[in-house]
Amino acid sequence: MPIKRYVRNIETGIPGSGNLTPGMGKRFTVTAVLPGTMPATAANYGVVFIAPKKCSVKSVREAHTTLGTDGSAVGLNIEKLTGTQALDGGTALLSANINLKGANNTVQAGTFVTTAGALQLNAGDRLALKDSGTLTAVAGVSVTIELEWDE
Repeated sequence: MPIKRYVRNIETGIPGSGNLTPGMGKRFTVTAVLPGTMPATAANYGVVFIAPKKCSVKSVREAHTTLGTDGSAVGLNIEKLTGTQALDGGTALLSANINLKGANNTVQAGTFVTTAGALQLNAGDRLALKDSGTLTAVAGVSVTIELEWDE
């Protein structure tokens, strides 16, 4: 089962089918959902957005229904992939992973890296969910990424 993806224009509230038309409004969100036990398998994490034109990442929020139980850290980051970069070969956009061992059903906000230009996407750049640690028991992960078209 693939990652479920939802798009919503923030200014108009108009939902999309997963496709976006630049010019629908300046800010929009992309929500990726890994339902049920999908998040416990690393192969289920991947690309959730391909930029059709220049835009910038503005916020990242995550919540899960069941926390990870492994003894080591279990986390999630957002990865920017450019050109032909493969998963795990891009740039992490969060300065620290979101804790997938955090309290169930609690929204967590990501903290961005301060590297100049890291949050800007060019046409064709991709955003991916990047997992870390042993994902035992993690379930029901939802990630919302807020973006803004660059003028």
